[in-house]
Amino acid sequence: MDIESELELRRSLGRFATGVTVVTCCAADGRPCGITANSFSSVSLDPPLVLWNIAKVSNSLQAYLDAEYFAIHVLTAGQQYMAEHFARTDHTRFNGIEHRISEQGVPILPGVLARFDCRTREIHEGGDHHIIVGEVEAHTAKDGAPLLFFGGEYRTS
Repeated sequence: MDIESELELRRSLGRFATGVTVVTCCAADGRPCGITANSFSSVSLDPPLVLWNIAKVSNSLQAYLDAEYFAIHVLTAGQQYMAEHFARTDHTRFNGIEHRISEQGVPILPGVLARFDCRTREIHEGGDHHIIVGEVEAHTAKDGAPLLFFGGEYRTS
């Protein structure tokens, strides 16, 4: 696909509003990892499965491919700073970001709209991304307004 066609496809895909998530895991060396992702989707209720995508060029790709456990955090309208923080690649991932470590060793972010604690079930190749399917082992939710992504921008409505 030429660059102009790729840009037009990206623009067209950007017409679909998505929620914004941060996916966290622990790398093999014990380093906490976090990445902003808007590719989150429910797959199945029985068994409870969700999926998200990670680019093959991601700096933290190997950590997520190797992780037995991960958590998906659905951000609130007031958590854009978290989305921006974890979208960057040139910093220490958890500098200045409040978190705790779960029993499974996964960084957990506070105050999110919903959280899904997952065990990696399947990983598939999909073009320039990997599709990671997780089985939901625990989840939490609260009322509130979501952070959205539409047309290449964060939105709150």
